Amino acid sequence: MSNVIYYIGLVACLAKLRAILDFVWFYFLRPTNRWEKYLQGPSPYAVVTGATDGIGKATAQNLYNKGFNLILHGRNEKKLKGVIEEIQSVKSKRTGRVQDVKYFLEDASKAGIDFEGIAKKFEGLNVTILVNNVGGFTVRPERFGIVDLLLWR
Repeated sequence: MSNVIYYIGLVACLAKLRAILDFVWFYFLRPTNRWEKYLQGPSPYAVVTGATDGIGKATAQNLYNKGFNLILHGRNEKKLKGVIEEIQSVKSKRTGRVQDVKYFLEDASKAGIDFEGIAKKFEGLNVTILVNNVGGFTVRPERFGIVDLLLWR
């Protein structure tokens, strides 16, 4: 019986040790240049959907500061242009210059989106990363058509 209690205690201690090591790795030891692998090729672009508010907007600003050109998505043109002006009001921290920011408008909750037409607008751009920040609707496979077209064209 004492062997069983010993092994239960050992497993519990190992689980706690693992949690502590994960914490130390995440906050103190992991590399901070994890974006570098996506900054490949000529003029890399990042696509950020839902970029007019909150997490999408902050993510777009962060990627811009890392040196990415941006393709932003939103539903409201006025808000989206305001975000673009705000982002481009400062030079990228990495490159020291104003990066390119493009955008497209689309309501992702509606059917009948012309993914081919949207993708043609950005044909030839070096899209290396996507942040899909559109949520709050039932996900259907066709909603990700633009992602496939932009990333794998």
